[in-house]
Amino acid sequence: MSQDPVVPSRFTPPAAAPLRLGAIMRIALEMYRAAPGAVLGIALISTVPNLVLSVGGQLAYGTHSGTRAVMQGLLSLLPQLLLGPLSIAATAVIAMQLFAGMPAHAGSALERVGLRFWPLAAVVVVSSVGIVIGGLALLIPGIYLAVVWLFAPIVAVVESLGLRSALARSAALAKGAFWWLLAGYLAIQITVALGALVLTDLVDLTLTSINGDSGIVLRGLATCLAWTVVTPVASLGVSLMYLSRRVSERGSWPAP
Repeated sequence: MSQDPVVPSRFTPPAAAPLRLGAIMRIALEMYRAAPGAVLGIALISTVPNLVLSVGGQLAYGTHSGTRAVMQGLLSLLPQLLLGPLSIAATAVIAMQLFAGMPAHAGSALERVGLRFWPLAAVVVVSSVGIVIGGLALLIPGIYLAVVWLFAPIVAVVESLGLRSALARSAALAKGAFWWLLAGYLAIQITVALGALVLTDLVDLTLTSINGDSGIVLRGLATCLAWTVVTPVASLGVSLMYLSRRVSERGSWPAP
């Protein structure tokens, strides 16, 4: 089985110290430039299934408004909810490789995720259900769980912990930094969403005259491309927040 080519690291990690929120986005972009192929390849794990479901649904059932549109939207979000954490965990492995001065290698990152797939899947399902129930019952419990379990998928992979231990470890990493994590996560997600929206709108301007199935496919591809380009920034940002909490424990960047 052939592996992707190893990309030499061109990233110089910062000094081993907790990161400020303002530095996280800057460092994430530096890491992106150092290993674009690796992080983009991992991003495709979540964006391509989203493209297939979204475009496939519109081609099969057409475009609708109201309840049907909401259902199609929720269906297209499933890959992101289930595969997004997998992509983030693999990106965290890439980030740790770069911080250790190693070559960025998507194949080895995905292999690590594959070895830890079932514990990771259990963490994703349980945490997602808990966050959704908390959000439906009262918004604040859902937000709280989303923050304290933010690192659970990463922990399940890079620290080789099971379901209960991964959730508890993530909560321990979040202890004393709840508002920092919430602010950082929201800032990253809003920035990335705005970037994807701008890229999608720019492409849509060139597709206004194309209708029918061709228009649906081309707009779906444009949306997929936009999210594939910006998703690594979000994944690297979450990975950097995890690494920042780790370095606050031991005073050094954790080895891969």
